[in-house]
Amino acid sequence: MTYNFLAAKLDKMNVLNHIFENTDLQLFDSYSEYGQEICRYRSASEIATKFDLENGGQFAITLQMWSPRFGVEIAFSRIKLNPKYCDGHTFRYSTSGWGLIQLYLGGCQKNCLHHSHIGHFNERGAMGRVDNDSELAEVKRWNWKQIASTSGRLRRQISKMSVRKFDGLDALPGADALSKGGVELRY
Repeated sequence: MTYNFLAAKLDKMNVLNHIFENTDLQLFDSYSEYGQEICRYRSASEIATKFDLENGGQFAITLQMWSPRFGVEIAFSRIKLNPKYCDGHTFRYSTSGWGLIQLYLGGCQKNCLHHSHIGHFNERGAMGRVDNDSELAEVKRWNWKQIASTSGRLRRQISKMSVRKFDGLDALPGADALSKGGVELRY
């Protein structure tokens, strides 16, 4: 499932508040900062404190969403870095799992608001990407009906928050206001 939408800072806060207040989804960094562990976020304000929800390019903020209902534990993998290219850092972590739901938040850069995105594999898509029997067994353990149901409810809620369509994308109120003020909306 892929769902793209346009959201300004306040819109993103409203989406995040909805997730924290009305779902059992847990939010994590997709990748940690160099030399740090993955952060789990417990509120929209915690995310707003760490990240700039207004500025940035396409997918300025990348998060992973997970629920215990998905049937498989989330995985955190240590990635070895070459300190020569990473300001002296030797590692960072990634968050992974076949059934995670991605939440990528686009920012405003050079008078353009980049779209935001929710997406995840379905079982068929994940099965088509497995390389070995252990990965196949892992894919089968996920509760794909719960993942699809959860993302569908979230997509419908964000769609209800929108005030218009732009190139087929739902534009939330803040994005619409930016557009009326001369900011280009970008898909």
